[in-house]
Amino acid sequence: MAPTKPFLFAAGMFFFVGALALAQPFPPGQQPKEFEDVIQQMKFEKPTRIVGRLRSFDGYEDAIWIDWTHVHDGTGWRDLRNQREMMFKVLPRDAGMMDFFRKLKLGTSIHMTVQMDADGNRRILSLDEGA
Repeated sequence: MAPTKPFLFAAGMFFFVGALALAQPFPPGQQPKEFEDVIQQMKFEKPTRIVGRLRSFDGYEDAIWIDWTHVHDGTGWRDLRNQREMMFKVLPRDAGMMDFFRKLKLGTSIHMTVQMDADGNRRILSLDEGA
């Protein structure tokens, strides 16, 4: 009896997925150093000074979306624009800060200090003077 089409398809997928699994250059759960650096950077476990360009206003909650352009590494500003494009949402400290953001034009550069809050949101702790 000849194999059926579903059986041949399932067998082909089994070998395809197996080949992909064997081709992984990194063990499961580990990422290349470049990815790990970005992941650690995005956690904002401690207050972090960053610069971002106002991209848009969030339609569901009082928050803004920024293109992250610079980070202060403790010694100076590091330009992130040539490394990768990173856009993410940040929440203002309070309603007054959100009112301030609504007056800005899209594309405005914002210097801020950000930290992850207890709910896992990136929260703006303060707005900083441009450096």
